[in-house]
Amino acid sequence: MKKINTQSFWIKKKNDSYIRNHSINISNKSELLIQTIYSGISYGTEKIVYTGAVPDSQKELMRCPYQEGNFGSDVKYGYMNIGKVIDGISNFKGKYVYTLFPHQTFYMLNKSEVTLIPKTIPLKRCLLSANMETAINGMWDTLPSCGDKILVVGSGVVGFLMAYLLKSIPGCEILLVDSDSKKSKYSKIFDINFKNKIPNNYKANIIYECSGNANILNSLSKHVKEEATICILSWYGNNVSKVKFGEEFLSKRIKLIFSQVSKVSQNRNKYWDNVQRRELAISMLNDDRLDNLIERKMIKFNELPVFFSQIKKEQGFFCKVVDYGDN
Repeated sequence: MKKINTQSFWIKKKNDSYIRNHSINISNKSELLIQTIYSGISYGTEKIVYTGAVPDSQKELMRCPYQEGNFGSDVKYGYMNIGKVIDGISNFKGKYVYTLFPHQTFYMLNKSEVTLIPKTIPLKRCLLSANMETAINGMWDTLPSCGDKILVVGSGVVGFLMAYLLKSIPGCEILLVDSDSKKSKYSKIFDINFKNKIPNNYKANIIYECSGNANILNSLSKHVKEEATICILSWYGNNVSKVKFGEEFLSKRIKLIFSQVSKVSQNRNKYWDNVQRRELAISMLNDDRLDNLIERKMIKFNELPVFFSQIKKEQGFFCKVVDYGDN
């Protein structure tokens, strides 16, 4: 049985990490040997994993597809990978694929576990696929339509993509809010209305919470219309939020939804599965403006431990790109 050497990035319990050298078996030609070109850092989620903030009750539910190890112990985690097929099934060789594999130089997968990248979509832009899936699922959970007044709170990558998709619905009024006023220049690129705080008299019938701030819900209560929907796209980890449910949330009959991307929304799961939704997300990246959501300065794979050691100080909201060019 042939073996090939590979390297992978591991979190060591919490607040520490390392590169592991190991080998993988190339067992049969029905699988694909993939060399990673880029991987992406899902900043909010991987920060929670790195700092050991995954709640005990969620440690099994929040496992990613090809995770090795366990939260709170040594763990290989990640789910945004762009690779090139270098061996295996002949009609896949030389093609570029998007997968949910963690940060690793070479790996093996079955052909059913990869999504071919269309030639029309730049490779690096496909790292936005996971965030685009999150935004798609948020739309399916809430079913916005023309005439809706919509507030998006938090303009990270998910918040921008959420507002970007909503902007395509005729007759919707979209407001994107973030305390970082520097992000306003990016909202102009997408022609999205931006404020650094919610106007006092602004009330929406759909709110998408994308800030990652577990304490923000109370401040949203005065900005909801009767029977409004608040869709939470953030993962708060083990942070605790005290919410005044006995006030506006009760009297206005507010609907609160947590949109969890590992499962297709019940509004669409009869027609779509996770693979089909991923293909849809990639096809929707055919817009050059989306490159503005990707960090231009890349992180070398071997520098990942240094990057994560500084993650608490990390600034910016772009998709973080890991470059494997020297491996």
